[in-house]
Amino acid sequence: MATLKQVAQKAGVSRRTVDRVLNQRGSVRPETAERVKSALRELNYCPDETGQVLAAKKRKLHLAFCSIKGETAVLHEEIRQGAMKKAKDLEKIGITVDFYTIDREAPLSPEEEKRLVEEFCCDGMAAVGQEDPVIQQMIEKAQVLQIPVIFYNIDDEQVPRSCYVGCDYKKSGRIAAGLLGLCTDAKGRVGIFTVGGSKKAFHSPNYQGRVEGFLQEIEERYPKIEIVGQYLLPRDILDCYDVVMEVLSREQEMDAVYLVNPGDYAACRAIKKVAGDRNIKIITNDMTKEAVALLREGILTATISQDPESQGMLPLQFLFELLVFGRQPEQEKYYTELRICIPQNFMP
Repeated sequence: MATLKQVAQKAGVSRRTVDRVLNQRGSVRPETAERVKSALRELNYCPDETGQVLAAKKRKLHLAFCSIKGETAVLHEEIRQGAMKKAKDLEKIGITVDFYTIDREAPLSPEEEKRLVEEFCCDGMAAVGQEDPVIQQMIEKAQVLQIPVIFYNIDDEQVPRSCYVGCDYKKSGRIAAGLLGLCTDAKGRVGIFTVGGSKKAFHSPNYQGRVEGFLQEIEERYPKIEIVGQYLLPRDILDCYDVVMEVLSREQEMDAVYLVNPGDYAACRAIKKVAGDRNIKIITNDMTKEAVALLREGILTATISQDPESQGMLPLQFLFELLVFGRQPEQEKYYTELRICIPQNFMP
């Protein structure tokens, strides 16, 4: 196995320069760095990972995990729990994870936003993409400082990033269409609903990806299923009931609902209550305690989980490998497992 000295000799540099390239420390001229990398490849150099972890302890690396919270951001709490679990493991080797959590229901003042962005600093950043303007400012600062960024849950391909970890939303939509096809005998009238604070909810990447996959699958496989419309449900439960009442009163023959983004799942209870004796099937997304309760009560027909724990853990793992071992993620996108959950999953 090649040594650091042999790599340095082949590249015509000092061992200190090789160490800088390996650990991304200090400034090395691009042409010199490329010579070192070429020597590393030619000699098949395998770094001593134990030594690199010890070196990382001395560097006192700080990672940032940027997320949102709120009554309608239930999934993000589960993602954050996964990140906190990984943070405890990283803490054992001297890596600190700083959590920046923006509350949807309690916006920061302009002064607080400015202070948070100005003080923001880290060695690597995991962030939900295209979700919050404050987090977006932090991402932009990370780009300026050349801090590696990994997106989770929602990607942003317009921003240079190491990779994306999260749901394949188009595939999720296709699965939802398949479930509706099964539970409606491949025919009937279906409404597409989503919970959101404004019509911007129709333009979110997760909504658009799911609906695209859903409509494509319906068109290709279920010609007897008719989509009667796409409807925005307010986050306020009373307003949500009003919209559901208006839609279901007009669409007396609606057989099923695809609830794309369920928020806090109150919309499921609203649909079922307004529907009364009408046996409307409800397919939605994500797996939380409330979703389990709805499945057990027979209100939800099925939901599709997107593995939130992995969305919290994997970005921090990839940042650790990148900063400590210099290993870039091998894939541009890491899609988490999509799991179908029905009432029988939770029967005794």
